[in-house]
Amino acid sequence: PNCGGNVELRGFSHTRSAVCIQCCTIIDPSTPELTILQQFDQRLRVAPLIPLGSRGKFRGTLYEVIGFQVRAIYVDGVAYSWHEYLLFNPYAGFRYLTQYGGHWNDVVTVHGLPSFTVSSGRKAVQYLGQTYRHFQNATAETTFVMGEFPWAVGVREQNTVDDYIAPPYVLSSEQTGKEINWSRGVYVTGTEIWQAFQLKGSPPAP
Repeated sequence: PNCGGNVELRGFSHTRSAVCIQCCTIIDPSTPELTILQQFDQRLRVAPLIPLGSRGKFRGTLYEVIGFQVRAIYVDGVAYSWHEYLLFNPYAGFRYLTQYGGHWNDVVTVHGLPSFTVSSGRKAVQYLGQTYRHFQNATAETTFVMGEFPWAVGVREQNTVDDYIAPPYVLSSEQTGKEINWSRGVYVTGTEIWQAFQLKGSPPAP
């Protein structure tokens, strides 16, 4: 409704919000009038390394990249940004690829709650028999989005994030208000991702 551009939906009924990349407007596609949820500055535009619509066989399943966002935390006044790609298969559901400084993680939402404990004097959690030690706590802010998402995404959206690590795994909690979501990631190489999605060139060096 803002610019008349085309917005292709790939997530079917799962899509709660979608971004028109022509005018950087976030819309609610579930409403007949395509309600505008937010508009943000086009100068924030970031080009994803994996283009939206890319399809590839990852973890033995064909996935399509339907969403991309840039998030940042601020530590001692310094911003540290990373990229997140939302992958979707109508039968297998969603998974995420995160990238920071050429380092990648394959992330899925967990369906059970970890239990809190202590390891070597540090806060820790246990999940599926493995202990994860606390790494950091921070407030993460979304600075750019494109594509579509199964939640009402927004620029300047903030979450409280706690990361617990047991390399090559990371267990993370994200809290917004009273809602907490847990996810588990495992380190993967850029080469694996480039091969899966048949991308041109080489992944960024870690």
